[in-house]
Amino acid sequence: MITDFFRRVVLGKKEKFIFKGYEKGLLDFNKIDDGIGIYIHIPFCKSICPYCPYNKVLYQSEKAKAYKEALITELILYKEKLEGKEISSIYIGGGTPTLLISELKEVIEFIKANYKFGGDIGIEIHPNEVSNTLLSKLKEMNVSLISLGVQTFDEEKLSFLGRGYGEYEIDRALLLIKEYKFKCVDVDIMTNMPGQSIDEIEYDLEKVYSYEIDQISIYPLIVFPLTKLSRVIEEKKLSRFNELEERKILKIIDEISRRHGYKRSSIWTYGKNPRNRYTSVTRESFIGFGAGASSHFGNYFYLNTFNVDQYIKAVKDNRLPVNIVNLMTKRDKMMFWIFWRCYDGVIDEERFEELFHKDMKKEFKLLFNSLRLLGMTMRRGKNIVLTDLGRFAYHFVEKRYSIHYLNNIWQKSMEEPWIKELRI
Repeated sequence: MITDFFRRVVLGKKEKFIFKGYEKGLLDFNKIDDGIGIYIHIPFCKSICPYCPYNKVLYQSEKAKAYKEALITELILYKEKLEGKEISSIYIGGGTPTLLISELKEVIEFIKANYKFGGDIGIEIHPNEVSNTLLSKLKEMNVSLISLGVQTFDEEKLSFLGRGYGEYEIDRALLLIKEYKFKCVDVDIMTNMPGQSIDEIEYDLEKVYSYEIDQISIYPLIVFPLTKLSRVIEEKKLSRFNELEERKILKIIDEISRRHGYKRSSIWTYGKNPRNRYTSVTRESFIGFGAGASSHFGNYFYLNTFNVDQYIKAVKDNRLPVNIVNLMTKRDKMMFWIFWRCYDGVIDEERFEELFHKDMKKEFKLLFNSLRLLGMTMRRGKNIVLTDLGRFAYHFVEKRYSIHYLNNIWQKSMEEPWIKELRI
């Protein structure tokens, strides 16, 4: 209901969002922006966590090698389309990307040799994968930003989440990572797990801050209906915090973070230096490579097929592995940009005008007047900044967006390798 209201009232869009099956000529690659980011999706895992909604399969060495060849072939297919374009960053997610560390070294070397790249490289790491060998290889690849998926230090909760490690392994991983002096080390911490207490959340925060890492990403567990965890919670009637209790948790996170010298850099991240951030979701434009990767540039948002075998087959046949495409209206594109700037907590009016040649406050008069009157935003120079109440509202809307839109898109994509049309 929240997402429908947002679509109808704010966007003025009565019809649902339409994703069409990809056909040659549907995408105009001349609209690719300069300074675009690259996302590489590695879908392989040693085991499947019950809460994870992302596209993933169990690791197989032969399939991993075939997947690496497919990634390089897909990069070749895009080479002419991206010729002369500055690549601003590379972000590698999964899955467990470091299971393919040797293969990724080849992929990164190919990008450096064939593309105009000069930015940071970021990668997600599973605590069980951390070793001197892995970290040395990451340094050789010029990876500068890493995110360690800790989730919690509570061993009972870690077991429930199927993470396969305990507090000792986290401690060992963090201490070893610090020795390698990466530009930015981020640690993921999760809240609102079934049965979790406020004291346990506070313990996780105090513990992670004791390592003096660069950034912490602390976010609520979003239970996607497509996951096994959704069924477990329903069947066992497990308890979780409600929305008002989550607002209290956000305030506790703010207080503890301030006490340790960390400032909020986005809705769910805190850092020592706001100019040194690990971020994966706020690029203005990006091209995704790999099974299930998404892309956004111009007025297009599209996804590759999620099916690993079909992805490999498509690129082997020299076809782009694009599954579905959403042709965004100009208003859709503007709102998409505003939505992710809200994630950062700061909306730059001058940047909006530079991109869209419109007055943001006039174009979305109802939205910004409502946010101001409700005390959710305030002005700071040329920027509109979310207040604590505004941050909580975004926190709420982001969860609804994930469950209503992302869940439906991803579930359908996991069921059908090539979708003819999807309306959400």
